[in-house]
Amino acid sequence: MGRSVLEFSYKRRRALRNRILSITCFIFILLLLSTVLFKYIIFPVRIDSDSMYPCAEENSFVIVSPVSSYSRGDAIIVEPMYSIKRSVIKNICNAVTGFFTFQQYRPFSSSDLFTERQTLRRVVGFPGDTIYMKDYVLYIKPADSAHFLTEFELSDKEYDIYMASVPDDWDKSLGLCGVMPEKKLGTDEYFVLCDNRVSGLDSRIWGSVSQKNIAGKALLQYFPFNKFGLM
Repeated sequence: MGRSVLEFSYKRRRALRNRILSITCFIFILLLLSTVLFKYIIFPVRIDSDSMYPCAEENSFVIVSPVSSYSRGDAIIVEPMYSIKRSVIKNICNAVTGFFTFQQYRPFSSSDLFTERQTLRRVVGFPGDTIYMKDYVLYIKPADSAHFLTEFELSDKEYDIYMASVPDDWDKSLGLCGVMPEKKLGTDEYFVLCDNRVSGLDSRIWGSVSQKNIAGKALLQYFPFNKFGLM
């Protein structure tokens, strides 16, 4: 009788241990697959401002792919201009909580600092382009062209820009400028702009960004649902 009880107790403990091991392995594999998925295939990004209105409003969510090539007019995610170095443990905690909260919460992320956020911007100028801005519209002369055309004429994507009304005598060189002198983009220089041309930081403030500062291309907006669609 006593031996039967001991054997039953041992079997229960072994079954419990195997179950815990199975659950642990499942969670580990899930985290590994999600890490690979979000790093190399697709990942979600929350839009924290209206700087890309009307394309994407504040609190929108988009799916991004970390591809290495971009077309003129693509909506892309730009990495933070500045960031705080964190330990591996904190980065793992951020990745795990971000995964399970759909990027709503990361315990070790200073989300109040704009310079630490990924931002959605439109890539308009490419290496070798000569560009200038007039009335918030970018004019571009590609490296293989002799003439300037507007960003809309050269873009592979259709998009709208938004310009809040300002007084007729407003100096467009103030604030987020609507005029910009001619300049040529060098090798590995991309010029990115907000769709909301009077609200948000972009290459008019930062200067051009390099390939390494581009996290990926926005493929799909999935929230709000009335904006669901390809970007």
